[in-house]
Amino acid sequence: MRGASPTAVLALALTALPALVGGVACDGGQPARRPYAPSLAVVADTRLLIFAPHPDDEVLSAGGLIQQVREAGGTVRVVYLTSGDSYTDSVRLAQHVRRPTGANYRAYGHQREFEARAALRTLGVGAWSLTFLGFPNDGLDRLLSTYWSERHAAYRSPYTRQRRPAQSDSFIPDTEYRGEDLTQELAEIIGDFKPTIILVPRPEDQHADHCATWFFVADALGDVARVQPRFHTDLVTYIVHYNSWGFEDDDPFLKPPEDLDGGVSGWLTVPLTDRQVNAKRAAVHAYKSQMDSMGWFLDGFVRRNEVFSRPAPPHVSLPVTHSVCGELEDPPSRKNKK
Repeated sequence: MRGASPTAVLALALTALPALVGGVACDGGQPARRPYAPSLAVVADTRLLIFAPHPDDEVLSAGGLIQQVREAGGTVRVVYLTSGDSYTDSVRLAQHVRRPTGANYRAYGHQREFEARAALRTLGVGAWSLTFLGFPNDGLDRLLSTYWSERHAAYRSPYTRQRRPAQSDSFIPDTEYRGEDLTQELAEIIGDFKPTIILVPRPEDQHADHCATWFFVADALGDVARVQPRFHTDLVTYIVHYNSWGFEDDDPFLKPPEDLDGGVSGWLTVPLTDRQVNAKRAAVHAYKSQMDSMGWFLDGFVRRNEVFSRPAPPHVSLPVTHSVCGELEDPPSRKNKK
């Protein structure tokens, strides 16, 4: 899809977009709407695609759901937009340095990738189902605006000092740290995997990388709609960083944030068995670098359920003239995590 207009306006593709989200299918004529399901339907042919801004977000949000899909005979794929390499305090701790260099940040990113493989192996998902795109941690929101196309030099990570992912991580040749490149990579993955369920962070997530991930996935869905108008999927959102949510109480059940609505179908609660809770805990703890620095936060998501929501069909226009994510209020969790 390289070479398309650098400004992807999803609102102009509304005739195709309903075929993509909210359980709506299109058979060549007018979109035939189906009612929103009140819960997530996990069956043998479920194809779950999770977009994680950083390694650990997939387990925090959906470690139980991943198990349920695997147990039903479905397929799981996880795509990490970044390798979580810019968390300076944890880099210092893990690399035993006071002033990390670019090499230290890159090594830390590889460590988090290794931990992701170990965590997902605990849940029955092999390394071949994980994709690390290698885009800049703590920089995705910059790619939504200034660093969108070839009209501007590629973004350079102030941490790793890189301007492009490793070649082994790229699906499209010559991929660099530009928003258009990331959208095209995501569209390639979606179009190839053809997921029945997509999990993506909510745009209200107060970590800028999480918020930006929503916009990039929404943009990529618009690209897929233009090329594969008969494709449809169930677009579902999760949230990780929102004020003190996730660790504000010790209730065995995770309650949705009180001041966020549940989207078009209301909040979706997925109950977990004792065995699934224990396996999720083991997967979370496989992220040793994160447990060492903020285990109190990660453990807050190991409860007897997981919560999700369905958004209305997205109306996104990229690029934007200014950041739509960078001005979000930092929750306590984001002050300690990159």
